[in-house]
Amino acid sequence: MRYIVLYAFVFISFSLGAQEPIAVLEQQMSELQGVELVESKLELGNLYVASNPERALELGLEAAFLSKRIGNHLYEGQALLLMGLSSFNANHTENALRYYNRALSHFENHNLVREQIIALKGISEVYHGARNFDMAASFITRAIRLAQQINDRDLQVSLHKHLGEIYLNQNSYARAYQEFIRVSELIGDDTILSADDLMVKVDAYRKIGSVYRNLGQFEQSLLSFRRAASLGERSNATAEVMSDYKQIAFSLFLMQEPDSALVYYNRALAYYQLQNDTIPMVDVLLEIGDVFFEKEQYRQAVASFNRGFQLAQAVGMLQEQVTALVNISRCYSAFGDYPSSTDYLNQALAIATRENLTTSAADVYRYLSQVYEKEGRFLQALDYYKLWAELRDSTYSEESGQKLATMQILYEITQKERENEILRQNNEIQDLQLTKAQYQRMVFIALALFLFALLVLFIFFYNAKQKEFAKQKETELKIMEMNKSLEKRMILEIKKQEKQQLLLAQKSKLESLGTLAAGIAHEINQPLGGLSMGLDNILIRLADNNLSNEYLKDKVNLMFENVERIKRIIEHTRTFSRSHKPASFERICLNEVVNNTLLMVAAQFANHNVDLEVRLAPDMEKVIADKFKMEQVVLNLISNAKFAVDEKEIVADKSYVKRIEVSTWHDSTFACISIRDNGVGIKPKDLEKIFDPFYTTKKVDKGTGLGLSIAYGFVKDILGEITVDSKEGEYTQFDVKVPKS
Repeated sequence: MRYIVLYAFVFISFSLGAQEPIAVLEQQMSELQGVELVESKLELGNLYVASNPERALELGLEAAFLSKRIGNHLYEGQALLLMGLSSFNANHTENALRYYNRALSHFENHNLVREQIIALKGISEVYHGARNFDMAASFITRAIRLAQQINDRDLQVSLHKHLGEIYLNQNSYARAYQEFIRVSELIGDDTILSADDLMVKVDAYRKIGSVYRNLGQFEQSLLSFRRAASLGERSNATAEVMSDYKQIAFSLFLMQEPDSALVYYNRALAYYQLQNDTIPMVDVLLEIGDVFFEKEQYRQAVASFNRGFQLAQAVGMLQEQVTALVNISRCYSAFGDYPSSTDYLNQALAIATRENLTTSAADVYRYLSQVYEKEGRFLQALDYYKLWAELRDSTYSEESGQKLATMQILYEITQKERENEILRQNNEIQDLQLTKAQYQRMVFIALALFLFALLVLFIFFYNAKQKEFAKQKETELKIMEMNKSLEKRMILEIKKQEKQQLLLAQKSKLESLGTLAAGIAHEINQPLGGLSMGLDNILIRLADNNLSNEYLKDKVNLMFENVERIKRIIEHTRTFSRSHKPASFERICLNEVVNNTLLMVAAQFANHNVDLEVRLAPDMEKVIADKFKMEQVVLNLISNAKFAVDEKEIVADKSYVKRIEVSTWHDSTFACISIRDNGVGIKPKDLEKIFDPFYTTKKVDKGTGLGLSIAYGFVKDILGEITVDSKEGEYTQFDVKVPKS
């Protein structure tokens, strides 16, 4: 509420009070000259900078020209700062960066330290707005060093706070925490603070609470927000205290204390109702609905979400309307009332589509896919899943392209700015000299040459304009060429990324084959031994002249069977190891997948004294999947199981028997493969990360962390599930569930 009152106050002040000084200054400028005229233009520009940045930029240019003419370095730099801020407010990022850099160079040349800090902060804000957090942080760090040199505490507080916000947006939470702690240290003891310092300290505690929450340290987050609320109560800032209550409630909610969270949410809601402040009421009602949903009190949740939706409609909060409808849908889905759930999602989708809320529309598509999947309507679920994936990918590509273009432009400007500065100053001096010479000639020129002088001036300005047009056209052509180059680079990067993903999958597959090479060799050696023995028997019979046709026929048939067995093993291994395209779906039986995989590992497991128990359901239905990718999934899981039992054998007593169980089964929805071992198990802290790319608990020479990540991706690509259950030191079981075809 305080922000609304402040906004109203500023608006009314500007409308009723600021218009008068603007009008007065506009009138007075025609009567002023010299330093007073520069001061008037700077003052008027600062009044215009928020409401009319284009006019402020014009005034800044005039002030810069005049201040350079009279030799006032301070006002010249301040005019450049005004031009930078005006360009930034007008969303002219490149011009803003150019003017701020010129101001910084100017202040450095004239040793104006405080003004250097202002210019550095302006440059940082431009990079921050462009989401180039590293550059933004580097310029603020330079400003902090200058503020420390002049021992200005207030400037240091402001700069550390700004740097903390940059790190917070960059998700560098440890660095953000250090900056906000530094702000708190600079402010000093909580008991002896001025009103302004008190509010800065409150804000620091809030930011620290946000950092702790993002780090998952909810108890520390709760403590920080309570400190902020306590200090806010001392300053009688009730609206800010209510905001802190909301943060306290959310922290309690994350700590699985919903009843305590509701107490604080209801306090905030009562205050906003008393103030008739609708916008924060909507947020609180939606958050209360979330608490009831987690408590499985769905009717109360629906009531809260409905009330929030109605208020959001009343004040035109479109995003909150979509959120409320989606949450109501989740409640009905929890009831099992899927038609009602779908109706609310369609209402949300209509709003998101009508108002071009791309991210919200993508979320609705995802929820619709989940609801249809729960209903067993897998075709509709797949359609909406594809819509969600397409919308998500298109949004990401558009944002990435825009960001890449912006970063490229900012980089080139930064590199060339200092080189262009000297040239610009020389050009400005030459322009001033040329103007002065023209003025002097016009004073002393005879009346008879007046027309000739006008003609010369006309030709001069015409040529200058033509050069300007030519330069502008050349610049446009360069920008077009740069855009084409960026598009080509983006396409190449996307293709490169896709190729790298395929190479990672193939690498994981070949690593698995390398691990099982000994087992495959043993599988081949058995029929080779049979071939050798058969040939020896034939030679012995031939030497004894005791070789009958019937005996020879039996032996040859047996040798052909062994040859066929070798061919099957080699062919399957060759086919398995071949690089396949990302999608080659067909109807397959999971029993066949298991048998093909065991063909490559059974002998190796037996040689390592692994008790391999296989139980295949005889009535398994076929599924739609990539056969070789599913074999790779099973191979990765079985290889991990063998590693687990081998590791346990090292520390277990002699009675320990290594055992791996492989089974297939099915229910009404999925066909499943289960792989269970009695190995070392998985630590609880590792369970949430085992599917992350490159995360492994093995030694560096034992694994890369790709196997489970790739297996997870394969299964998710066919709308399946892969789950894990483990107890450290006892067992691990992976279940792979694939939708029936």
